[in-house]
Amino acid sequence: MGKTTDARAARPDGEPELFQAAELERMGMLPAKQDEGAGTLFSGDGVRADGWYRAWTCGDFTVVTCDFTILQDTLFAIDTRRYLTVRGPMARPYDREASTEAAAIAYIETREGWVTSPVLAGSHFSYTEVEYFEDALRDAFAELGRDSIDEISSLLAEMHRSVGWAPGVLSALGEIARTDPMAPGAPLVYEGAAKMLLGALVGTTAAALPKDQGDRAGILAAIELAHARWRDGASQQEAATVAGMGLTKFKRLFRRTTGRSWGAYLTEMRLQEARSLLTSGRTVREAAELAGYRSPTSFAAAFARAYGVSPQQFKELARLQAVNVGGAQVLDG
Repeated sequence: MGKTTDARAARPDGEPELFQAAELERMGMLPAKQDEGAGTLFSGDGVRADGWYRAWTCGDFTVVTCDFTILQDTLFAIDTRRYLTVRGPMARPYDREASTEAAAIAYIETREGWVTSPVLAGSHFSYTEVEYFEDALRDAFAELGRDSIDEISSLLAEMHRSVGWAPGVLSALGEIARTDPMAPGAPLVYEGAAKMLLGALVGTTAAALPKDQGDRAGILAAIELAHARWRDGASQQEAATVAGMGLTKFKRLFRRTTGRSWGAYLTEMRLQEARSLLTSGRTVREAAELAGYRSPTSFAAAFARAYGVSPQQFKELARLQAVNVGGAQVLDG
């Protein structure tokens, strides 16, 4: 796979939708004039983009397959709602190497709010994904004992770095990618595979969390605390208290679930926020303050340890990338 971005938007009436025709059209992906397949097909105009993008929606989730290349530098910007996405590279039947690669890089992500990303000419997108919105997730994960999906989504978004996926994740993505959208019954395959994949996600999450229901609820409560208090740095003792555990037990279960210590978990969240702030044009001092650091010096040291460059160097690299697409059209949603 090459560089990746997302063609996502919220409809004007506020309802979630994976794709919006106007956004795709501005990228050079136009509705196909003749297509009787499942979902909606967009084709490149040959000037701004080449290739195809197909999206099929069903209630609270959307299935996408695509294979296209951006031909002109573009600054892509849309307003998104919270979602949880599972994506793998486009499956290629009878290609064993591609199948092995898919197993290695399938991942999940969450994002909400305004998203702006430079997309350079030559960027190639070839993937299969299913995007789930809040109602579908809440119903599926209800058995884990949490009303809110925020902490579960956050956990899943980070698990691809340290936790193995349930086998059903990859098989479901492969089933979707191999389905001929023109064949009768294609929507039934999409729906069935998407639901099987969601079941595999529940299994993946349950496998990472403690088996005891009380401990599981406690760790999820601590993750919720982390996402509410990462800026001011809730202490590990506070997290253990929220989880209803002694400190030693909490440390062990939290690391087993997330793959990192409480302090490392909060640091990673601060640095991810700082990266976004620097990319948006904030100064190093502003990024440090808004990300919860007491001094730019300690922020710079933590940033360099995590990413191998100083905050100022990262900011300059981000600025150069933005200048690279400075003459391109801005998509304003």
